[in-house]
Amino acid sequence: MTADERKLFDHLKSPHLKYWVPFIWFGNLAAKARKEGRIRDSVDLQSLMTEMNRYRSWCSLLFGYDWVGIPLVYTQVAEQLINPFGEDDDDFETNWCIDRNLQVSLLAVDEMHMSLPKMKKDIYWDDSAARPPYTLAAADYCIPSFLGSTVEMGISSFSPIPLAECLLILTGSRPKGKDD
Repeated sequence: MTADERKLFDHLKSPHLKYWVPFIWFGNLAAKARKEGRIRDSVDLQSLMTEMNRYRSWCSLLFGYDWVGIPLVYTQVAEQLINPFGEDDDDFETNWCIDRNLQVSLLAVDEMHMSLPKMKKDIYWDDSAARPPYTLAAADYCIPSFLGSTVEMGISSFSPIPLAECLLILTGSRPKGKDD
């Protein structure tokens, strides 16, 4: 996390865990990149957001595992797994869950909408064909990408085939026109 990112992160006041803040930044940056044409179509944007959301869900699941404790005493384990929040309705804090989700949602929408950390140019900023740095030992194992078996083929000349000829070739009959 850069110093600017840390400053923005610390500036957001929340009594709850803020592991999700960088995901909001990512979503805002992706939307900005789509608007600027850096992400060329909505399908690519959707794919990025789906993968990011999957990763965010895993982080949330990990937090859930940490939140619900399983006692180490063997005889209590099964009872705890069946009802991890206790026997009474009061043992599960529904209001806390609602309050937390409302506060996080409002924070994400009101205070974080398009509020992005300052972008810093790295060594790959203007290099669209950047290669990762290799150690001397790994450099010997770099192989070129497989481009397919037809990459060296060329077309000597191209003449378009009229639609009627294509249909004749594919179906064995010509299309019926106005005069037929």
